Amino acid sequence: MTTQTQLILATTAVLRNAQQLTTISNQGIGLVSLDDLIATSIGIHPLVFAQQSMLSEVTQQALQQKIADQYGQQTVALAEYYVSMLTELLVSAARQQGTAPLKVQLIGADSNARQQLLGAELETVEVNPQLGLRGASFFADVNYKPSFSLQCEAIKRARATLGGENIELVVPFVRTFSEAATMIDLLAEQGLCRGANGLKVHMLCCVPANALLAETFIHYFDGFVVDVEQLAQFALGQDFDNSSLNYRIDTQNDAVIQLLKMLFAVVGSTAKDCDIYCRSIEQSPRLQRWLHDHEITSVIC
Repeated sequence: MTTQTQLILATTAVLRNAQQLTTISNQGIGLVSLDDLIATSIGIHPLVFAQQSMLSEVTQQALQQKIADQYGQQTVALAEYYVSMLTELLVSAARQQGTAPLKVQLIGADSNARQQLLGAELETVEVNPQLGLRGASFFADVNYKPSFSLQCEAIKRARATLGGENIELVVPFVRTFSEAATMIDLLAEQGLCRGANGLKVHMLCCVPANALLAETFIHYFDGFVVDVEQLAQFALGQDFDNSSLNYRIDTQNDAVIQLLKMLFAVVGSTAKDCDIYCRSIEQSPRLQRWLHDHEITSVIC
């Protein structure tokens, strides 16, 4: 478990100067995605744990074999298997962080990203997955709520196991103020009340509306985590899943930097955080320089 978690735990990199980037392992803020944990270490579609009866016989058999490989002849309820596995992964990732915060990003990938998971047959085929049920709309949908409840149970168990406040939440793909309010309510219904026992809930800024309307969005959350690649994708209208278009992720485009300026201006007038998450920061020297000039000295990568 630990080895797998180390591979997907994003750690903080420090911008030493305008030209040099040095990665620091297991220091500073960590970010782990439930999408990655499920895909890498569990391999079962989230819908399976609430809709097992709808699976084909072949998938049912594969599912039972997978659980048997893990637990032998011991009988384990499917939902408990999922929650226990996810809890263990979260606890392992959080312990790698020591006393530093671990930000756990709730499921936010598009449906295409889950097609290789066991039980993907349960997910509705979407015309445009990148703009479909994602993040807040995914959790609020009646078909996905039971799965969301199980994810919340794993997070609660992980926080209880650690006995601390270092696990924080990041809500992805929040399109509107209504979705922001809905997410806070949905989490509270599951016993993850923002502010209770020190729980912080952040918003993943990945669509331009998040930056354009940041002054209002910030009131619903304890801070922002900016996914620069996704922000660039939607700001520039690029479809990274279409290989024939041969897009290069342009995180240094003027439009992206302008959106970052808007976010920084809003957060700068509050006591809240704004963390930058950029997987390609080493290939973005102009963005590095711009962040450094604006006194941003660390990036989650």
